[in-house]
Amino acid sequence: MKIATVGKGGSGKTTIAGTLARIFAGEGRKILAIDGDPNPNLALVLGMTPDEADRIGYIPANVMRRGPEVDGVIMMEPAIPREDIMARYAIPAASNLDLIVMGKPAHGSAGSGCMCASHRAVRGLIAELTSIGEHTITDMEAGLEHLKRGTARHVDMMLVVAEPYYRSLEAAMRTCELAVELGIAHVKVVANKVRSDDDMSAIRAFCDKHGMEIIGTVPYEEAMMEAERQGSAPIDHAAGAPGVAAIRDIAGRIEAIARIAHAAPGAGADATRNA
Repeated sequence: MKIATVGKGGSGKTTIAGTLARIFAGEGRKILAIDGDPNPNLALVLGMTPDEADRIGYIPANVMRRGPEVDGVIMMEPAIPREDIMARYAIPAASNLDLIVMGKPAHGSAGSGCMCASHRAVRGLIAELTSIGEHTITDMEAGLEHLKRGTARHVDMMLVVAEPYYRSLEAAMRTCELAVELGIAHVKVVANKVRSDDDMSAIRAFCDKHGMEIIGTVPYEEAMMEAERQGSAPIDHAAGAPGVAAIRDIAGRIEAIARIAHAAPGAGADATRNA
């Protein structure tokens, strides 16, 4: 299954993406993680050290080239064989887990670059690397721009990470609406940094009002924040923390959806939307 995490800056989408990837990989599944954020930090959440993360080479946007236009959308084609993309640019981040990093504007300097080519390249990579591993998990750029450009068009599931305050929930609502317009089969909300029953009630009421489905709740906790401050993976820093357990529960729900989709590939989105 191709999964993307999205959300406002600071919502915790990278923590969710990286911890999910480590959980799946720890269960013996082959995972490809793609960091599609211009400010890439996924490597640290996957368990790489800051020095290792600093040495990662960015994959160039021109690894994908413009193909034909279909229904108003520019299709992307690999400029080099898919196997070469993996051989040149994928690096091992943990057991059973490879990482590809796409960042930086086209020209790599402030005020001079445009992310258009990178958006197209990420979209093309997601489509092209479908069969690499059991799950592909992409940490998307914060905000809505990538969705407006159709960057996540080829994912099967979008996890919209929302915090328990109005601006975050409103942004999540707009994200869900765009994801549905793109035809993404499974659009789910992850309620993150929840501190109290009141927080959860507010999220649930908002999501119920706007038809947004919550796939799981991750509590706010100091152990997760400390891992972030240290630049370490939450699953390594505090494997038994309630937050990690909550993300593990979300991983189980994703697996259940993937099994149903795999068992009935012709059933369409409706068969698994509420799994």
